[in-house]
Amino acid sequence: MKSWLLMAVLSGAISGCGSDDDSSLPGAPLDCAWLASENCWKTLVSDARSCVPPADETGVLAADGRSCTYASGASVDFGLPLALPLDATTSPPWYFTQDSSGDECVRFDSRTQQQFTLSVQGETFVEKSRGFALQVTCPNGAQYATENGPALLNCTDYFSTAPGHAWSSSDTSASFALLTGHGDTLTVFDCAE
Repeated sequence: MKSWLLMAVLSGAISGCGSDDDSSLPGAPLDCAWLASENCWKTLVSDARSCVPPADETGVLAADGRSCTYASGASVDFGLPLALPLDATTSPPWYFTQDSSGDECVRFDSRTQQQFTLSVQGETFVEKSRGFALQVTCPNGAQYATENGPALLNCTDYFSTAPGHAWSSSDTSASFALLTGHGDTLTVFDCAE
């Protein structure tokens, strides 16, 4: 079966238009300049490079879809078990923790449509949407927000600089990557049965 790839880039900016509540969220301006800067998302994803499994290594996905183990000592625990293939028509909710030799590296949680959380070695980034309004909170507590998230789509290089994630799936495998904000991705896991 063909693999599918789906990117969720500033998910609130794209999915937020279905809400009746467009009230603003607090924060300094979340704008094109913030996306282009060396912001906290880019720093956090860069920090994950040291503890994710090597890009050329594939982990073994457990038959129940609850875990994935690597020969190098990395592992992934899925709070929401993977059922392959993943539905390519929607972005699935993700809830997993990736460890490196027993130490937490990456935790990702997108169980609610209005928010996702990325933690890297205990440092946490949160993106929240309310209607068209969009807010990000950096690990140091600094918040950035806009009342019109969809307007960010007009930023130069939006798709290469915006926070987000990508995934792919087949009948026997699944992978998940973070968008680095520099036009490429960082694979967090690549697991196969």
